[in-house]
Amino acid sequence: MGKFILTCCLLLFCVLANAQRQILILDSDTHQPVKGVSVITDHGSTVDSDEKGIVQVSLPFDTIRFKHVKYSPEMLLHAELPDTMYLLPLVHLLPEVTVTELAPEIKGMIKGWVAKAAMEGAANAPAGIATFDFASLLDRRGRRDKKHLKKAKEVLEKWDKTKNKD
Repeated sequence: MGKFILTCCLLLFCVLANAQRQILILDSDTHQPVKGVSVITDHGSTVDSDEKGIVQVSLPFDTIRFKHVKYSPEMLLHAELPDTMYLLPLVHLLPEVTVTELAPEIKGMIKGWVAKAAMEGAANAPAGIATFDFASLLDRRGRRDKKHLKKAKEVLEKWDKTKNKD
């Protein structure tokens, strides 16, 4: 009778000592271990997987949840839980994009803005010995506009001087 009680106690001790379940968590595409997966049981215990994707979960529990930022969350019953859990990576799909040609009036506005910016840049460009732009030799319109801008500045300066005298 004493041997029977001792055997029952040893069996009970073995069952209680083995009150944890080890689960390996892998990526379903690459079959690589997933680190940092939060494993949450219905009793509130939370454990994170290590760098090898292994997690030790305390028994007993009815349901278990797996959560990770890069993977879709999973929830399983204790009876359905395998020794190796494969998580599906989240895929972020963008909505469909349709590319169309610009309207002619918008194209004209953009060309005008570009031309105006080029003229302003040419007018404000430094003039000196060190700067030389071969394209400016071929650009008659740019040279003409520089002359007009220079004359307009002189006229405005002269007008400001006469206005300040009064």
